[in-house]
Amino acid sequence: MNILIVDDQRAVADSIADSLNWKELNIDGVYTAYSAMEARLLMLNFDIDILLTDIEMPEEDGVSLFRWMRENYPEIVGLFLTSHADFSYAKEAVQLGAFDYILQPARYEDVEAVLKKAVEEVGKKVRISKLEKASEIIAAQRDSLMELFLLKAHEGNSSEATAIYQKMKDTFFSSFDTPAFRPVIIQILKFDRHNNNWNDGLLSMVFRNVLEEILEEKNAKVIICKDELNTYNLFAVTQAETITEDIWCSAVERFTEFINKRMDFKIAVYPKKHEALEYGPSSIAELRRRKELNATGQPGVFWQVAPEDFGIVDNVERIRKAEDYIRANITNGITRTAVADYVHLNEDYFTREFKKYTGYTYKDYETMVRMETAKTTLMKTKLPVSIVASKVGYDNFSHFSRAFKKYTGMSPQDFRKENE
Repeated sequence: MNILIVDDQRAVADSIADSLNWKELNIDGVYTAYSAMEARLLMLNFDIDILLTDIEMPEEDGVSLFRWMRENYPEIVGLFLTSHADFSYAKEAVQLGAFDYILQPARYEDVEAVLKKAVEEVGKKVRISKLEKASEIIAAQRDSLMELFLLKAHEGNSSEATAIYQKMKDTFFSSFDTPAFRPVIIQILKFDRHNNNWNDGLLSMVFRNVLEEILEEKNAKVIICKDELNTYNLFAVTQAETITEDIWCSAVERFTEFINKRMDFKIAVYPKKHEALEYGPSSIAELRRRKELNATGQPGVFWQVAPEDFGIVDNVERIRKAEDYIRANITNGITRTAVADYVHLNEDYFTREFKKYTGYTYKDYETMVRMETAKTTLMKTKLPVSIVASKVGYDNFSHFSRAFKKYTGMSPQDFRKENE
C-alpha cells in the first residue's frame, strides 16, 4: 500500500514522511510532492492508495487536485491537511467526498489514527473490487455454460445438455431452493449511428445490468449469451413463485422502454410470460418463431403469437394455458377432455404432452392443485371442512378426506390444527 503526501511546505511533508510508523500502518511506499503538478505526475506513474494533501497551496490548491484525482483515480482515498484559517476549504473538500481531514497543528499520534482508518478504507475498497471482479467472472461462466447448453441441445445431444444444465443449476443457483427460469430473446434491430462502439461483451453487460437492477428486490440473476447476428438469449433466474406474472411483464416493458429510449439502438424483445422450473430448448424455439414473424423489424415487446393471425402456438404455451385453466376452474368439476378441448389438442396427445412438459400425469396434477388449494383455504379461513371440500371440486366429503390424508399424511382437521 502506498501513500502520497502533498504540501508546498517541504518541511511539513518531509516531517510527516520521516516521523510516522509506516510499518505498523501497513504502508509500504511513502511518496512526497511539494506542488499539485508534482502530485499529478506521481499519481500518473505510481500506484497510489492514499492521498494526504494540504489544501491551501500556491498556483493550485488541494481541492482542485482532489477534483482531478476523483475524475482520474476515484479508488484513491483522499485526506486533507488544514488549519483554522482555511476551515471552509476543508468543509468543501469533505462535501466533494474526502475521507477525512486533519486539523493542523496535529500530533503524530492523531495523524496515525486518521491514517489507520484510511488504510482500513483502502482494504475495504480492495475487497469490494475483488468481489466485483469475482462476480464478473461468475457471470461470464454462467453465460458460457448456458451457451454450451444451448449448443448441445440444438445438436440433439440431450445427455450432455442435461449434465451441463444440472451443473449450471448446482454451481450458480444453489442459493435458490427452487430456481425458476424465464427465457427472453433480444433482437437488436438497428443502430442509430453507422459507426458504433458496441461489442458483444458491452451489449451483454448493459442488458444484464439493466434487467437485474429492475428486478433487484427479487434477487434475480440474469444469464445472457449471443445467439446469432444481433440476437441474444437471456434468462432471468429467480426463486420460484417470487415474481408474479404482472411484475415480470412490467419489468420486461420497463427494460425495453429504457433501452429503446436511452441507447443509440432499438430492440425487439420476445419473452415468456410464465416461469419454468426446468428449462427446455423448445421454449427458445417458440420465441425464435415469434422473432421470425416480426418480419418488418418493429421495436417493442412481443409477448405471444396470435393464433388467429399465424396459426402457431407452441405446445409449451398450450400446456401453460391448460395449467392456468385447471387452477381457475378447479371448483367446477373440470375433466381432462374439457381441458384438452380448451387448448385445441387431441385428448390422448394432450395427455402425453402434459406429462412431458409438467412432469405430472393429468390426474396427479389436478389432484395436486385441488389439495394445495384446500391446504391454503384450511390455513387462511375458518370455513367448515365440508365447504372446503366442495370448493375444490369434491361432492363427497369422505372421498375428499381420504384424498387429503393420502396427499398430506394427515386429516384436514389435524392439518388445520397444526397450522393455526
